[in-house]
Amino acid sequence: MKKLIGLLATSSLLMLAACSEDNNSPAAPANSAGSSQITPEFCQANVPGSVFQYNALTGAPECAVPTLSSSSLAPIQTTSSSMQVPVAESSSSAPAPLAQSSSSVAPSAPSSSAPAPASSAPAADEGDGTFKLGLWDGTAGDAQVPTGNTTGGYWYSYTDKGDKGLSTLTWDAADDGTSADGLVPVITECGGLCGSFDLLVGSNPYKPYVGIGFNYSKSANEVADATASKGVCVTYTSDIAIILEMGLGAQDSKIGYANPFVTLPPATSPTTKDFTWAQFEQPSWASAAQTVTNPEQALASLKFKFAGEKDSTDGGSGKFKIMKVGAPNQCN
Repeated sequence: MKKLIGLLATSSLLMLAACSEDNNSPAAPANSAGSSQITPEFCQANVPGSVFQYNALTGAPECAVPTLSSSSLAPIQTTSSSMQVPVAESSSSAPAPLAQSSSSVAPSAPSSSAPAPASSAPAADEGDGTFKLGLWDGTAGDAQVPTGNTTGGYWYSYTDKGDKGLSTLTWDAADDGTSADGLVPVITECGGLCGSFDLLVGSNPYKPYVGIGFNYSKSANEVADATASKGVCVTYTSDIAIILEMGLGAQDSKIGYANPFVTLPPATSPTTKDFTWAQFEQPSWASAAQTVTNPEQALASLKFKFAGEKDSTDGGSGKFKIMKVGAPNQCN
């Protein structure tokens, strides 16, 4: 009997080894011994890992070794810190190569947020060095004369206070021109620039004067070439003659203020005058050292001066109105 039991055990172990070589095949039951001899104790003692059961087909007892399937195996948990899971190189996960088409390799266009290349041309508000005199019509209510420079062309007034004179200029409008709107209320009410003057010499050794004017730019000393404008036109009224003077910026003092000018005669009704630059002449008292040629090539401003007739003498009072200013023939 002991020999029989040993043979059965040996046979069962050989069968178990054969089954373990292929875990995809179902395990064969260890039933080589007689069915009456197979008990749970027999399976536990002689066929390690086997399970005592009755065969579903024959009903005979047997020691069955469970099949090792993927579902019976406990999964091994891994973390990214302990190991890396290789990525399968399938056609769906591998990046496709970039197509070398004209659309995919075209250079990127500069975005709208990228700074534009610096231009050698001056900024629009700084002008281009050309005095482009355009039509100013007071009825439009604008306080700026077109000059080709958006920072210039604004009307201003001046008096002989710097020469110790006592002359005054008063705007003939409800607004005196000192509000935040500047001269716009005056121009709107008058349809131009309208005012009154009183020429009082005070301690001024020269002729008393007041005036109005505008510059090419915001700087009184910046000059520009006004050759292309060819001259100036003016529509006005005035109780006395108006001296229309060319301001030359820093050169004014160098020529002893012998600035080129033309004279607008007194006019009680709206009158239009056109002048070419060649008609502007320096005063007769200017010396050779004070002579300027082609002053229109370096023009800084245009000034409308109301002055007395004699030095150190009061010049009286009166009224004026400037309605239009522009290049020749623009005022008609």
